[in-house]
Amino acid sequence: MKLRFLKTRALIAMTALAAAAAFSQQPAPKNNPEKFEPNARASMAEPSPTPNKRAAVDVTFPGATHFQPNALRAAIAEQIQTIGEQGLTPANADDAAFFLGIFYRKNGYSQVDVKWRIGAARSLVLDVAEGPLTALGDISFSGVAGLPEATLRDYIVGTTRERFPRTKKAATLPFVQGDVDTGVERIRGLYASEGYLNAVVDPPEISLTRNNTRADVRVTVHEGMRYRFGKLDFAGDIVFFPNTELSKQLEPFSKKPYTPAQVTNMQRAVVYYYKTHGYYDPKVQVESDPAKSKDGVVPVLFTINSGNVYRFDGVTQEGLDRLSTKFLPNRFASLHGKFYNPQLLDEKFREMMRTGLFKQLRIEPRPLPDNTLELHLKVEEAKAKELGFSVGYGTFEGPILGVSAGDRDLFGSGRPLTSSIEVSQRFLRGEILYSDPWLFESDYSLRTRLFARSESFQGFTVADAGVRAELARKITKNFEASAFVQARKASIQNDGIDSELIGPRSYLENDFGTTLTLDMRDSPINPGRGFVAAATGDYAANVMGNAVQFMRGTMRFSYYLPIKKTLLAFGARGGALYPEGNNKIGVPIDERFFNGGSRSVRSFAERELGPHDSHGIPIGGDSFTVLNVEYQFPLAGDLIGAVFFDAGSVGKEASSIGKMRYGIGPGVRYRSPVGPLRIDYGINPSPGSHERFGALHISFGSAF
Repeated sequence: MKLRFLKTRALIAMTALAAAAAFSQQPAPKNNPEKFEPNARASMAEPSPTPNKRAAVDVTFPGATHFQPNALRAAIAEQIQTIGEQGLTPANADDAAFFLGIFYRKNGYSQVDVKWRIGAARSLVLDVAEGPLTALGDISFSGVAGLPEATLRDYIVGTTRERFPRTKKAATLPFVQGDVDTGVERIRGLYASEGYLNAVVDPPEISLTRNNTRADVRVTVHEGMRYRFGKLDFAGDIVFFPNTELSKQLEPFSKKPYTPAQVTNMQRAVVYYYKTHGYYDPKVQVESDPAKSKDGVVPVLFTINSGNVYRFDGVTQEGLDRLSTKFLPNRFASLHGKFYNPQLLDEKFREMMRTGLFKQLRIEPRPLPDNTLELHLKVEEAKAKELGFSVGYGTFEGPILGVSAGDRDLFGSGRPLTSSIEVSQRFLRGEILYSDPWLFESDYSLRTRLFARSESFQGFTVADAGVRAELARKITKNFEASAFVQARKASIQNDGIDSELIGPRSYLENDFGTTLTLDMRDSPINPGRGFVAAATGDYAANVMGNAVQFMRGTMRFSYYLPIKKTLLAFGARGGALYPEGNNKIGVPIDERFFNGGSRSVRSFAERELGPHDSHGIPIGGDSFTVLNVEYQFPLAGDLIGAVFFDAGSVGKEASSIGKMRYGIGPGVRYRSPVGPLRIDYGINPSPGSHERFGALHISFGSAF
């Protein structure tokens, strides 16, 4: 069994970040950075000390004023190490001087001159004549018409700016000849990618001022003709007629400028299109010659040899250990008889890897003489048993500790069984969960949960235990429908709330309902675009004993809109609860709606928004609304800043939404692979009597 830390509902992660800076230089000559030429005066025959034995090397830098000695030693650390291992020879000393010059030139000292000498006690002396710091001056172009000069200018300064990110203006960047040459080479690639197949970009012309403190750059471009795609024709096995759908698949490429790379992309797209329609091994040849174009318009002819149509057949496998031999054939049985389609295989592969049962899974289609494909599966199973511990903190729950144990391959069936216990200063929770994603080898999934808890809220404590079963099915890739049934026994202890407002103290709840979910997000953990909409309706029926009776409905909608590197998110939630039968005093307090907290209106502490009793204790209500707007922007790395606006209410009765309250404030998120760690501070713009100015929330997961 292996140990791992699991995510909790509220988590604080304290991470120590260490930054290390190192200078790395590529071999380049003293005058030509493209080629390294060793010093001809250096004697390679001079004897060296015992190799691989490091000796201390004393290196000094007379004349160096703009860099500290430690920075210079770091710049030639590799050469110093070589001297320590091989000895101080003229060749090694010359190399150290050469690479120190590269370091200076990369920092804008274009006229630097470094000479070496071996001093007393075999020390290395690197005499540095730094010269002036040369700034990058004007960057101009001639012959440019088809591409924006601003874009070309960015290509020239891009490499230097990457190494000096805090220098915003190009005029204050240092001049580095190697970076300018790299930028010109990138411009050549840009022209080729934009359809200027015959474009010529001359080497840059550098003009230094008399005192060498400024370098102006001029680049001459001979653009030539810009090529674009003409008519796309198909020959050979044209099995799809008309070719409307295939033509649409090629539009993203054909609308771009003509380049050989785009021709290759279109060829691959045609092959893939045939593959997704059952043709296992289609061959596609392409004819397109810019030399035969007219006014730069290049027609393209695809000659297709489709081959035979194949269907999926059986499954063979190797490498199984604990998993039942029937598991994988059952998972791939839905493909039997269907036309070959690599997309279907990819979906099955992803489905299997999400189970956590496999370290590695390779799917090899093997064509058979009867035009069927046998899927050969090579498997390496992952460890099935798991023991995990969790540590967390929430502003409402306090410190949270948890332990879980599970077997994701129960009895070799590929079905997981897990158990967990969590404890904090407010609650003790335990559950056993069994999941069957393929109930009776069908498209339905089953989740069965046994649970028990004891949880303390302001004014009351609830203890309950029960069982819940949920049956779900994906109607489409993004739309899921589920039905659930739940039975629980609960008891409530009054800890100071007005007795007449607490509702039933001991009761049974026999609940069943359904949920519909449409999830179009790019990620359910760290959503960056798309939306999710869900609606749930349930009914608690008085079918046995002292059971409560009510109807309840909730809805949720969240939308995520990316704006360049930022994100604008909207959320809306609401619900209503209707007591039924002879339940004149309403539903139990722990079944009512509460508002306020890290996932609702963040200017209020957890559950604090809404009606209160005479002691100021929140009592919840039969309806609620929550509206959220949040704008997120990058700060540094995975650290994200946010500003938000929240609004929400709690109504005492289902027919009333209650008084709307608001919250605004800033927040910080740390994006982790298992969800964001959030710190928010919500400000109440109009606090009432006995209400706080705001609330701090530390939590884990998306706010809405």
